[in-house]
Amino acid sequence: MTKARRLVCIAFALLLAASIATAQELSLAEQAAAARSARTTSAAIAPTVMGHTVSADYYNEVLGFQIRHFRGWTSMSRGTMNVSEAIGRDALGLQAGVTQAGNRAFGMHDELGSNVMVAIEPAPAGTTLDPTVLKTEVAKALKTQLPGYKVAEEPLLLGDSSHRFVGLRGTFPVANRELYQSLQIVLVNGYAVTITTTTVSAEQLESLLTQLRASLQWTQPSAQ
Repeated sequence: MTKARRLVCIAFALLLAASIATAQELSLAEQAAAARSARTTSAAIAPTVMGHTVSADYYNEVLGFQIRHFRGWTSMSRGTMNVSEAIGRDALGLQAGVTQAGNRAFGMHDELGSNVMVAIEPAPAGTTLDPTVLKTEVAKALKTQLPGYKVAEEPLLLGDSSHRFVGLRGTFPVANRELYQSLQIVLVNGYAVTITTTTVSAEQLESLLTQLRASLQWTQPSAQ
């Protein structure tokens, strides 16, 4: 895969991560007043909440989890993810949009189009996650810019008994090939943690999610 095509694939993952955040807000319309009072900008999130990377591994002591990078993969800074989205939007012919880089905490990719992205956003008090609503609202959020995106159930969820993810699986044609993606959200100590996983085949996505489940480690019980 060429560098340009890889950037398009990374950008697509970033776009979908942003769409999950949008869908979360849409699905909480009945909590609009609470959301307006609790909502803060991504830039206002404390650096400790966003976590940090050491030797390509991601650590988040505040939210109590870590992700070991995959051997041979490249970890991405928040700035690199922002640039990749800008390049990908242009290549996909999408409108510029507002950057969402502030909420991206960690990313890693190989050279073949597979990547993992982690985003963190404050969650208004009383927030709940409904898998059916998530699927409906993500599809709605993507309809105008990515009409070819197809949504399905996600059978392989991340997390453990204390950290319950909700998620969906999607496919979309990019650069003459089909991309396969899993988008999953968990509420942890007042924050929504979104993990977006993208690759180039259904089989690779299954393998990647299995590898990610082993790489994702929780260091404290969830308070949610």
